[in-house]
Amino acid sequence: MIRKISILVFALCLMGLSVQAQGRLLRKLQEKTEEKIVNEILGEPDKTEQNQNNPNHDESDGVKNRRGSGLSQDAPDVAANIEEAEKHFDAQRYIQAKSSVKNALWGVELEIGKKVLESLPKEVVNLNVQDDDDKVSSTGVGFVGLVIERTYQGEDDIQLQATIGNDSALLGMAGFYMVDGTYMQSTDQPDQKQVQFKDHRAVIRYDEYDGYTLSVPFGQTSIFIVNGVNFENETDFMAAANCFDLSDIKSKLGVQ
Repeated sequence: MIRKISILVFALCLMGLSVQAQGRLLRKLQEKTEEKIVNEILGEPDKTEQNQNNPNHDESDGVKNRRGSGLSQDAPDVAANIEEAEKHFDAQRYIQAKSSVKNALWGVELEIGKKVLESLPKEVVNLNVQDDDDKVSSTGVGFVGLVIERTYQGEDDIQLQATIGNDSALLGMAGFYMVDGTYMQSTDQPDQKQVQFKDHRAVIRYDEYDGYTLSVPFGQTSIFIVNGVNFENETDFMAAANCFDLSDIKSKLGVQ
């Protein structure tokens, strides 16, 4: 019993570390975005000039890679990592025990994400799921960095993308923040309005380039986002958004 409690303490510590890791990730993303904006304004660096300034660069050297499919992304074995954590803990190898606990929690998070993904509809108002575009990713442990994505495609370039994020960063990008347990918007924009979506306060936006976007915050750090491109009007888009069972999604994520 004491062993289980101690391992749980490790897990709680790691949850705090996950938030710090997300902060570092967001800072890196911000730096990349700023660099991209500068390049768009001033123009990309001239590659010929870069090669001239780098005498060690020789395009003729070696054989260039033209094949490959990247690295496999297998989820950690939860049971095996828990067993390893117990062994390391008994041997007082606490760093290794912490690593094993982290992997176990990460594996649990990814499994939850896969279950949510499997529960989403295969077809939405004549739009078919694009299985190759399904994604489940996590920035860490503690159930604060889980992102689930599914894309649907139809005729006339109509596309719908559903994103479920148990991630405070997504809330920030959607313009929401918490006050006294209630979600509020951080900005007022002319091309958006508040709506009610399945007993939740939500916001729908329209942009000439991005189309319609529905953002539905729920729980403490979770959000459901639906983006629709080339829909005829708001009514058609909302009919597609209503095909998703938000109650079931919340249940699988363990959110009240």
